[in-house]
Amino acid sequence: MQNAALESMKRRIGFGDSDTVLIARLAPCAETIVPRVVHRFYDQILADPSAVAIFTGGEEQLARQRVVLGTWLSRVLTGRFGAEHFEASLRIGEAHVRAGLGQHHMLLGMQLIWRELDTIIQELKLDDGAKIASALHKLLMLDLTTMLESYKECYAQKVRSNERIAVEEKLTRAEHLAEIGQLAASLAHEIKNPLAGISGAIQIMRDSMGEDDPHRPIALEIMEQIKRLDATVKDLLQYARPIPPRFGRVNLDETVSHVLSVVSLEPAIRGIRLYGPTSADDHCVGGDEGQLQQLIMNLIINAAHASKDGSEVSVTLTRRDGTVRLVVEDEGGGMTPEVVAQAFDAFFTTKAKGTGLGLSICRRIVESHGGRMELDSEPGRGTCVIVDLPAAEPPGGIDAS
Repeated sequence: MQNAALESMKRRIGFGDSDTVLIARLAPCAETIVPRVVHRFYDQILADPSAVAIFTGGEEQLARQRVVLGTWLSRVLTGRFGAEHFEASLRIGEAHVRAGLGQHHMLLGMQLIWRELDTIIQELKLDDGAKIASALHKLLMLDLTTMLESYKECYAQKVRSNERIAVEEKLTRAEHLAEIGQLAASLAHEIKNPLAGISGAIQIMRDSMGEDDPHRPIALEIMEQIKRLDATVKDLLQYARPIPPRFGRVNLDETVSHVLSVVSLEPAIRGIRLYGPTSADDHCVGGDEGQLQQLIMNLIINAAHASKDGSEVSVTLTRRDGTVRLVVEDEGGGMTPEVVAQAFDAFFTTKAKGTGLGLSICRRIVESHGGRMELDSEPGRGTCVIVDLPAAEPPGGIDAS
């Protein structure tokens, strides 16, 4: 420990030269006091099964610990508590950290030592016994503070290590996603033109068939699969090369209402009860209307696909603290914590069909608008998607160019 830090601690606790003199009066009794305190200390420690579990080295370890405690206590009682003493106390703390001993054990141990020393001082009936006890208590608190510094440094090292690992993982993930994005964009462009040609050819074949042609259903199915492929290609292109938003004033009440009217016509969603916002508050945000419409549509469709026929999907809007909160909630099966943790990862999906890019694109849209998006879900309880977007300034306060 640095001398400056030690001297600062002494000043804050009020430990001075007069305290050193008072403690020195116990030196002639040290040979009697130390064994008694050590013996009493370990009697009490070993009466606690949780404390006994810490000593995995058996009697040999206990013998070493008794020696360490006795040596430290001898330095305390004989006045040898300069800088070297506190360095030794710091090493004691480090040893406890390595052994996995919690801070509460340190506090309890020092309290046991102090209680026994206080009892002995009272028994000795020394002049100024109360002052000697006070000086000794200050010194023990200095030692305890020094020992606990080891825990602070240990936790700081763990935090730094965890932060470094997190940064490295984030960089690696970013590199991988960049590579995937480039590959996705390249593949999407290679697929898009041939796909358009195939789609056009199939449409011509379909139009040339009569209504009762046995091959017509096959042509229709091919068209449906082409639509799926086209949607996948569009997702890949949007993820790989997102378009910056063009900001304007967007009324989310109108946007949600429009999206609900469109989504309700989807055959796969007609069995779901869809509910929109009912409040009349100002729910305007600054953003790209097309992108926000896509965001809301993706979230509602995801919620509907996760729900059973007859269940409910609700969309609510609230305004508070300069933000507009959009909440899309369903009554589906919900997600496990593991799935929630990965839900925004690109290409992660639990669906049999899908690219796993929907929520990644949604989050990118939200973040490009300066907002925040999170999931609240539990198995059997459904899922709640929460989006916070900055509220729009009064009319005329936003550049709609």
